[in-house]
Amino acid sequence: MAQEILILASNPKRDLRLDREIDDLISAVERSQFQPRVRVAVQPQQLPALFADPPYIVHFCGHGAGEQGLVLQDENGKEQLISTEALANLFKDFSNEIHCAVFNACDTNFQAESIVKYVNYVIGMSQPILDKAAYYFAIGFYQGLANGRTIEQAYTLGCVAIQIWTETNSQSTQSRQYRHAEVVGQILQPKLLEHLKPVLWKKSTLSSLGSLENNLDQELPSSSIPTHLPPGFFETVEQEIDRKEYKDQARVAYDTFGQFSAENAADLTKAEYTQRKILVSKVKQFWIEGFLKPSLYGINAIKLDLKARPDAIADLSQGIEALAVKLDGSYDELREMQTYKEMGQGRTLLILGAPGSGKTIALLQLTQRLLERSEQNLRLPMPVVFNLSSWARDRKAIVDWLIDELREKYQVPKLLSEPWINRQQLILLLDGLDEVNEEYRNDCVRALNKFMELFPQSEVAVCSRVRDYEALSERLQISSALCLQPLSPKQVYEFLDSVGGALAGLRALLKQDADLEQFAQTPLILNFMSAAYQGWSVERLMQELSSAPDRTQHLFDTYVDRRLDRGAASDYPKHQVLTWLSWLAGRMVQEKQTVFLIEKMQPTWLRNRSEARAYRIRTFIVSGLSVGLIFWLSFELIFGLSFQLITELSVELIFGLIFGLSVGLISGLIVSLPKKILPLEKLSWSWQRAKYRFIREIFTGFSYGLSVGLISGLSFELIFGLDGRSYGLIFGRDLGLIFGLSFGLIFGLGSGLGTFEIVQRVVPNQGIRTSRRNGNLLGLISGLVSGLSFGLISGLVSGLSFGLISGLVSGLSFGLIFGLKYGGAACIQHFTLRQMLHHKGCIPWNYAKFLDFASDRLLMKKVGGGYVFFHRMLMEHLANKNPD
Repeated sequence: MAQEILILASNPKRDLRLDREIDDLISAVERSQFQPRVRVAVQPQQLPALFADPPYIVHFCGHGAGEQGLVLQDENGKEQLISTEALANLFKDFSNEIHCAVFNACDTNFQAESIVKYVNYVIGMSQPILDKAAYYFAIGFYQGLANGRTIEQAYTLGCVAIQIWTETNSQSTQSRQYRHAEVVGQILQPKLLEHLKPVLWKKSTLSSLGSLENNLDQELPSSSIPTHLPPGFFETVEQEIDRKEYKDQARVAYDTFGQFSAENAADLTKAEYTQRKILVSKVKQFWIEGFLKPSLYGINAIKLDLKARPDAIADLSQGIEALAVKLDGSYDELREMQTYKEMGQGRTLLILGAPGSGKTIALLQLTQRLLERSEQNLRLPMPVVFNLSSWARDRKAIVDWLIDELREKYQVPKLLSEPWINRQQLILLLDGLDEVNEEYRNDCVRALNKFMELFPQSEVAVCSRVRDYEALSERLQISSALCLQPLSPKQVYEFLDSVGGALAGLRALLKQDADLEQFAQTPLILNFMSAAYQGWSVERLMQELSSAPDRTQHLFDTYVDRRLDRGAASDYPKHQVLTWLSWLAGRMVQEKQTVFLIEKMQPTWLRNRSEARAYRIRTFIVSGLSVGLIFWLSFELIFGLSFQLITELSVELIFGLIFGLSVGLISGLIVSLPKKILPLEKLSWSWQRAKYRFIREIFTGFSYGLSVGLISGLSFELIFGLDGRSYGLIFGRDLGLIFGLSFGLIFGLGSGLGTFEIVQRVVPNQGIRTSRRNGNLLGLISGLVSGLSFGLISGLVSGLSFGLISGLVSGLSFGLIFGLKYGGAACIQHFTLRQMLHHKGCIPWNYAKFLDFASDRLLMKKVGGGYVFFHRMLMEHLANKNPD
């Protein structure tokens, strides 16, 4: 049975990171094959009860106060001394049971000398000692005991460990943090070397062994370190030094991430303050409220006691402990990789892990902390989450890719995003490096390194599967890396026990099946197993899993079935739900999307060229016929009411048909020619935007107007041009010039329209609804303006009646085409695409209702106005079921 070490810690001044030291010490002690028992925030009155089950060694870490005693704390967390006399009396009661006491704090030689009367061995510190020196003494001491050395020999090895550290790391680079409290009347002593400060007292002789007559009484070169060390001791201590340095660096990198860029605070106008507030709110709403919290609480999240197991998976607590990572395991994983040798470059935090280990959760917990800071001070750079998978689509420079992503994912226009990037006002949290196509992954790393060279104050955190990252030939310029580790078997069974009898069958099977037990050590897998196999007996589990060719596939299939059986009866047949979800997953994988927005569906989601061609034809016909018919009917009504002109050839009918066909043709081209569906979500106008598009839009408008006139003139010529004088063509030319100039002017003015402000998208398909409303509004305004203008001019030239007719006809045509171009076209395109996909059985007609249903069943998560699959592994599993 392992010998027990009682670790007592107290830090009421909160100036030491004892929680972290205890983490480190627990891991080191466990590696030394001792059994640690930990008690933090110790109060004097608690000590007798803690000693009631006497340990082999008592280890104290905290502050010493010289002759006055040790610094503990009262029930309110305030400093409270326990005197040296009281401490000695306490140990006197357990004199035959406690073998050794270690006071790893400053100026504790007084306590050691008093207590050694009752305890065989006591170690104290003769002077204030550096924090790390105290830690490395403990490392060497417990490693010595684990190697079968006596207390005296282990004490010497503890001093050697300090000496190895001081010779490996220059003292000038170390944090000068000592473990002492202010002591009244303390006499200053000559400064000793760190490895000479620990003093060993032995009960049998009551003599101090602190003089270290074994060649440790002076600073020696590494070649003079005693050679009679246990086998591998030197290497073990050096590895512990490396491990400690890595853990400290990783903690600092995580805890201070974002602080460097905080020096780059910006002066804000009132308008920019509002836009920043919206972006920060969207990131929080999408990724924290919509993704992180459902991930932690949606299924029974793994929650273990951080005080008992500091390496446990946590809730939303602050600091490195919030990560699903055991830093000792992270070090052991990285130490054998090239990644470990590359740390210390750049300002990039790299988060690695196996599939389902919690990389995205770790990234979002970091995001949450940064968002809280941004909410308090919007002048600081803003954290924004992106998924790198979409980079491979066009493989642009990172700046251009960020501008596109900010527009598509967060509706941030270029006029805002570009200055933010150039002024280094964004903290980039990039998930899914491994989701970039393998052939482009090295290119992506090169692009990121180039970005960091151009924008050195922009801090970047990147997530990747560990094996995919290590396989790269290119390397990110990283400052630190974390490698998330699997759960330990102990954590797995603690979680299963916390759930209770519903998972008793799974628990029993894991005890019998070592492979399945290892399979369950991934946090995501364990969460899915807890939902999928709840209430299953051992016999059923053995039968199902033994016959399954792929346990992961069986797990996800079972999980989906159980989630679909949950809750109220569904209106959707199970096979239909699976078909729709697998199709969506397949399209999202193909399009490199993480967040699905209904309004962002594009014609590229169609399967082949014939479907894309059919889509274009349908949009042309739908828009052309609908707009042409509206115009023709309105034209007939206007002329009929104005002149009651009914001739043998029904002139007004022919005129209406000709103009209707012309306007319908132009409308069809406006809707069917664009390759992308671009909703107009917020009305704003900018000269800066217009100057890039003004000439192009004037030319487009002139072409449309001229086409309407020429088509109308040609039609009139064919019908009425019987005398050879080409009145129709002349009329068409003149009409085309008038319409062309008018359309060109209006389209040119419309070139400045767009979304300058960030759109707060909170409901599904909000973009299409808003675009439809904006199209109607713009059509009405342009129709009124053009109608009044044409009517006034025509009335002055040709009389009131003709002016009225001209105003109504021109207002109608301009209003329909302008409203269609700015907002209306996206609605027709979206409607046609949805109708085609629904007809082919790919999606339900009421898509938002279905996706809400999937979110309620924890197959997806609602993120703002969009949706994400519960986990990438689930999306990939469903995508593999998609026959396309």
